[in-house]
Amino acid sequence: MTHQKLFPWLALLWLILLLPDLGAHYSFGWDSSQFDRAVTEFDIARHQPHPPGYPLWIVALRGLTPLAGNPNRAQVVLALLFSMAALWFFRDLARDLMGDRAGLSATVLLAFSPVVCLNASSSQVYAVDLFASCFAAWLTKELWSGRTQLVAPGLAVVALAAGFRPSNLAFLLPLLCLGVWQCFRRKPAHAAGGVLIGVICWLGWLVPTALVTGGLRTLAALNDAQMSSSFQKSSVFFGAPPIVHARMTVEVSIYFAVALSGFALPVAWRLRTRLIGGAEAHAGTHPVWATPAFFLLWLAPNLALLYLFHCSQPGYLMLSLPPLALLLAWLARSALGNGLGWTTAGLATALLAGYFPYERLVNPTVNTLPFVLLRATPRISRIIEQSQNDIRKLIDALPGQAGEKLVFCFCRRFEAPNIRTVTYDFSDVAWADPGGRETRVFHSKGSPQPLQEPFPFRSVAWVCAGTEPPESLRAQYPQVRRIAGNNLYSFWTSSPGAAR
Repeated sequence: MTHQKLFPWLALLWLILLLPDLGAHYSFGWDSSQFDRAVTEFDIARHQPHPPGYPLWIVALRGLTPLAGNPNRAQVVLALLFSMAALWFFRDLARDLMGDRAGLSATVLLAFSPVVCLNASSSQVYAVDLFASCFAAWLTKELWSGRTQLVAPGLAVVALAAGFRPSNLAFLLPLLCLGVWQCFRRKPAHAAGGVLIGVICWLGWLVPTALVTGGLRTLAALNDAQMSSSFQKSSVFFGAPPIVHARMTVEVSIYFAVALSGFALPVAWRLRTRLIGGAEAHAGTHPVWATPAFFLLWLAPNLALLYLFHCSQPGYLMLSLPPLALLLAWLARSALGNGLGWTTAGLATALLAGYFPYERLVNPTVNTLPFVLLRATPRISRIIEQSQNDIRKLIDALPGQAGEKLVFCFCRRFEAPNIRTVTYDFSDVAWADPGGRETRVFHSKGSPQPLQEPFPFRSVAWVCAGTEPPESLRAQYPQVRRIAGNNLYSFWTSSPGAAR
């Protein structure tokens, strides 16, 4: 079977693997629940959603939610659509760089990347980064090749994509400037008009967002506060402990290893043949646009963010995956272009890395390597959804009406369950957050209130991150018992009257 005949079947397999996640009902993580809240009430100051606001993502969710049935499912639909569009433009880049067969193989291996599959099938916004990265590189390639008529519609698309996830524009701007410069050298009027159209489209979502937030200064202050808070937690340059920064760089490297695992065997074979003096089957000139400057400007800004400042989850890699995938595929082009053997081997490696049951090896008491691996794969989204379904049933089984139930949330991970997700997904019961100076109780309506004892509740339960409740809680509730859970969460219950 040829590459061209196999490609549609692999595209079908990709959809078969991801389409079941369209049944998502609950939030994937902290950010997902904030987007969910913004569907009914857009308020950046209250992190609905968090700064810088993602206005066009919210607009799209408001349009899709009535059709999808709930905001989380609408987010998965959007993520899948952006991923498919990204792969379309990546395929054109790859084919132009290394030919039809190797280009199709590179596209397959990127599509089945565990991190790409995760973000294409969960209620997260990072698929927009994958699209923006692929489209910006494709546009730069086209402008470099002399198709200057694309500059205006192309920059309009980039500016609108930034309205879905604003930060990607900053990291792709150096690459886009390279493309616009190449256009300016040939057709200055086209370049100037394209930039003008891009700025108009950018202001078209930025100005309304600023107005509903209280002005550009207010929006900028919220953005600065969000960025500073993130950097201070992870970067030694902003006051984070060196061990925290070192752990972040190790985790980023692990995420990249998982994301690009499909390229490992073809690249290893190519390096082996080169070491033993094998000939390069696909030697030849590369396209005029495929220069070191092109890849450096495409890759370096996001890599600097990931390794020097902040990376809290695998989705942050999505801007960097397309250029790295192209470079690795180009290195292994002789393996990927000759027959289907090494493409199949790479695909099998990616599937193994993406669907291996790491959760069975997770130690819930510490942040171990198996959990770092798990959170970079599509398996975690299904585990989270099942866990949320289980929690729903457990809450419903507690004695009393919804208003008579209080649940403490001790989970601190980004992925659900955490206090932000449970107070949205299970808002019919009261939730207690013991993570601050004082325990706050979130009711279905109104602002959070300090916890008062004795509890005016008939049932009390606790959700923990797969571990036992704190010793202080066990001392206060000696009859507390675990009734359900897995390595990612545990559910404990007792009655208020059982307290000492």
